Amino acid sequence: MESRILEDAQINSLQFIHNMSRFLSVLSINTLLCISHIWAAERTLIVDPLEMGNFPVGSSNFTINKSALDLLLSQGGDAGLLQTGTNQDGQLRYIDELLAFPDDAFNFQLLVPNNASLYGKSAGSLVPYAGYIFYPTTKENDRPDYDVFIPPSLPRMQDENELPLFANPDTKYPLLIYSHGVGSHPTGPQIDFLSKLASHGYIVLALYHGDDRFEGTEARRFSLRPLAINAAIDKILADPDFSQNIDQDRIGGVGESFGGATMLALMGAKNVGVDPISIAFNSLSETVNDSRIKAAASIVPYAGAGFFSFFGTNGIGASFVDRPFMANSSNTDEVAEYKKIEEVIDSISGAKYLVEYDGELHSMSKGALADAYTWSKIFLDAYVKQEASSIEILSKIKSVSGSGADSLVKVVEPAIPVNSVAATFLESKLSAAGVKIADNYYDLGLVLQTAQPPFEFLLTTAVSGDGTVTAGSYSDGVLDIPLVQVDSDYYAVQLKLTSSDPYIFTLTNAESVSP
Repeated sequence: MESRILEDAQINSLQFIHNMSRFLSVLSINTLLCISHIWAAERTLIVDPLEMGNFPVGSSNFTINKSALDLLLSQGGDAGLLQTGTNQDGQLRYIDELLAFPDDAFNFQLLVPNNASLYGKSAGSLVPYAGYIFYPTTKENDRPDYDVFIPPSLPRMQDENELPLFANPDTKYPLLIYSHGVGSHPTGPQIDFLSKLASHGYIVLALYHGDDRFEGTEARRFSLRPLAINAAIDKILADPDFSQNIDQDRIGGVGESFGGATMLALMGAKNVGVDPISIAFNSLSETVNDSRIKAAASIVPYAGAGFFSFFGTNGIGASFVDRPFMANSSNTDEVAEYKKIEEVIDSISGAKYLVEYDGELHSMSKGALADAYTWSKIFLDAYVKQEASSIEILSKIKSVSGSGADSLVKVVEPAIPVNSVAATFLESKLSAAGVKIADNYYDLGLVLQTAQPPFEFLLTTAVSGDGTVTAGSYSDGVLDIPLVQVDSDYYAVQLKLTSSDPYIFTLTNAESVSP
């Protein structure tokens, strides 16, 4: 029975970053391990760039209607314009025109509130939106990839009338909402990034904002963005094909450029309108504050440039943000001025991180983007997945080992909470109460099997617990216990599942900590 519990947990587990450089010293059994503790303030940890996780990735249907596309091209039209949205003599045209199977694709009609000051000509009307969903799938999923006009492809895309094939149908995965830059769309390198996030155990939803349906001087060009994201979350949480596999308590956001500003707005930031009067009087407005979004990471987020501060003078509009936010910004960005995002970060009242990139343009280099994606993933693991080991990594990380010149220059983060001791090592037995495995808790007992490195522990008991005390978590073959008492000393340890018959865990890392 106990073996079956761990086997199920291994299947259900999500992938987390554990590729930080650490070291393991040889020690006696009496002290278990003795490794120097790295204080968070030192920030000496350098991590490798983000790679694909253990999960294959599937995607929702976004088949393009070939006949409709051919007709568009024959009339001199441009499919790319529909991806970004276009206004042709007052007719708002959008990518949904080309969907072959609209009933199978993720799309909806946004009912815009009747507020002309925010939404202009769209007030009180219906505005269409569409996008993709990426999710962890099974290795047996052999559905073909699909190019939306050009590569990269949507991985293992569902065909007409096909349902998503989740890696485990009983698991609830955290949800991420992605918002692209203004006048862009969620294709190209973004598909690779979003697929990587999904391969690490996230469901990821990316919308086509269709910004170019609206003029640059119209308030609705921005105000419809958070409204659409809010409605998209409503839509996916009401979709029976996906809702049962979404953990509604773990929802986060990712935004690039104007998408970063969109995420700030969704977390409560108020922005200045683009009309001259609003700019002159620093008039702040709020669109949609979505409390379901627990945290958001951004890449080159837009907060204004020159005389224009999008979130008000000195970033005052961001003072309403009290949830964790990360900005990956360049000090030479020619579009999103670095000083403006510094002001925003200074104004945010919650946990916040500013990662500075030296000498990058707004369209960051491939190496810098890889670094930014890595920082974002670690941040999301910490604040959306709420993974203790990722919070620890985030408290120690100095930079990513990629080619980007990244450095953490501003950070305010909550102290890592350490609960009362719930794990002990006594007489060769490691007892850990309330270990979280997927959505459940188990009291685990393990017995040390070896007297010399590598230290191996045999799982002997796994009893269902109520979670009132927690000793750690198990995910993707890694058992993470933040606090273990050994006589009068305390350690944070990680053990990796190295055998499933019987269940053997090998000690891979430990650090001396204070209780």
